[in-house]
Amino acid sequence: MSRPLSTIEQLIDGCIVYALRIEGEIDETDLRKAIARVQAKHPALRATLRTQGAAVRYVDDGAGPIPLRALALRGGGDARREIDLELQTPFAEGQPQLRLVWLRGAGRSELLFAASHRICDGMSLLIVARETLRALHDDAPLLPYPPLTAADIVGDYRPEHPRRRRCVAGLIGLALRLLPPMAPPRNREHHLEWSAGAVLSSALRQRCKREDVSVHAALLVALDEALLTALGREQVPAWIESPMDGRRGRVPALADDRLFYGGGGLKFRTGQDNGTGFWERARDAHRSMQAQIERESREIPSRYHFCELIRPPAPARLNALIRFGNALGLKGSWNRITLSNLGQLDLVEDHAPFRLEDFRLYVHSHSVRALGLMVYSLHGQIRFYCMGDEHCIDLDRAQALREALMAVLETQVARAPTAAAPHARVEDAALAG
Repeated sequence: MSRPLSTIEQLIDGCIVYALRIEGEIDETDLRKAIARVQAKHPALRATLRTQGAAVRYVDDGAGPIPLRALALRGGGDARREIDLELQTPFAEGQPQLRLVWLRGAGRSELLFAASHRICDGMSLLIVARETLRALHDDAPLLPYPPLTAADIVGDYRPEHPRRRRCVAGLIGLALRLLPPMAPPRNREHHLEWSAGAVLSSALRQRCKREDVSVHAALLVALDEALLTALGREQVPAWIESPMDGRRGRVPALADDRLFYGGGGLKFRTGQDNGTGFWERARDAHRSMQAQIERESREIPSRYHFCELIRPPAPARLNALIRFGNALGLKGSWNRITLSNLGQLDLVEDHAPFRLEDFRLYVHSHSVRALGLMVYSLHGQIRFYCMGDEHCIDLDRAQALREALMAVLETQVARAPTAAAPHARVEDAALAG
C-alpha cells in the first residue's frame, strides 16, 4: 500500500511521547518480542514515510523492527533528558514512525513511547502502550488488520454536488501549490504538569455526577473562565477545540483497537458567559457536546472525501501557509486552544507481574504553533498537562492559567449543588487526545 500524505496529515507534523514508570522486572528479550507483536498487528507501525518527487507518501514496505534503545536508569533527570531528545528528533524517512526507549533500573523502569502524530492520535498511542505491556505477560494473539485508508472512512458517502466539490477542491489545491517554498518554522514550547490531587478529583467527579454532566463539560467551562483571568480578553483564543475519538462505533471502519489519526473535533466559542451560573453553562456545554458528536459522526465521511480531492502541495509550500498563519499573530493553533481528554488510564491489568506507578505525556509540534491542555486520570487523581509555543503563551501566563483553572474548580466544587434536569450522559472517554 502506498498513498500520498493528505494536506492535513502534512500540517500535523509532530511528536507525542508517553512516559510510563513501571514497578517490577522487565526482561529485554520479552520487551522486544512484545513490541514486535504489536507492530505485526498495526499497519501504521510497519509503514514508513518516503519522498517521491514533490510528494511525501505513506509506504507499507515492511519497515524494519521498531527501534528500541535500552539505557541504564541512573537518576531522576534521565527520563526527562530522553523525553526532550525524542520530542526534538524527527522521524526519518524509511524508518518506523514509532520509537521506544527503555530506561532500566533495579525493579523499576521508565518506558518512553515516541510516535509521529501523523500515524496516530493520543488514544492510538495508549493502545500501543497497553498492548505492549499486556504482551509482556500474556500470549493472547494480537490479530492484524488491513491498512486503513481514507476510502475506508468515506465508505459509501457520495456528495450531492460532485462537480462543484471537485472544482472547489481543485481551486484550493491550486492556491496551495502557488505558495512560495519556505523552511519549516522552529517551535519552542513550554511544558507544565500538575495534579488536582485525590480530594479535589473525587469531589469534582461527585459534583459532576450530581449535576448530571461529564467532567469534560465542567473542565471546558472552567477553562473558559480561567483563560480570561490568566490571559486577559485580548489574548484569549477565540475557540476551545476538543478532538473526538472516531472509534466507539462512530466511524464503522474504526474498531476500538485500531490506530488512527483524525476524526472529528468539537468547537466551543470562548467568552460566552451569558450571566448564568457555572453549572448551568456546564449543562449547556454538555448538551452541545452531545449534538456535536452526533453531527461530527455524520460529517466525517464527507470531510475525508473532500480532503482526498485536494492535491497536496510539496511540504515546503505548506511551510509558507504555516508561517503566514503565524505572521497574523493568531493565538494558539490558529486562534484556538485544544482541550484533550484521555479519560481514565487502565494500561496494566491487575494480574500483571508489574504495576504502572506513573504516567506523563509530552507533545511537540514541528509545524503549526500549538497550545493545548491535556487531561487524564490516574490512580484516582485528575492530571493536567499544558503545552504551548512560546509565541502563544509564556511560562508566567501558563502558570497563571494553571492557578486560575484550579481556583475555578475548587470554588465551584465547594458551592452547594443545585437541582439539574436529567439527560443522557456523555462519557469523558468519548474525547481523544
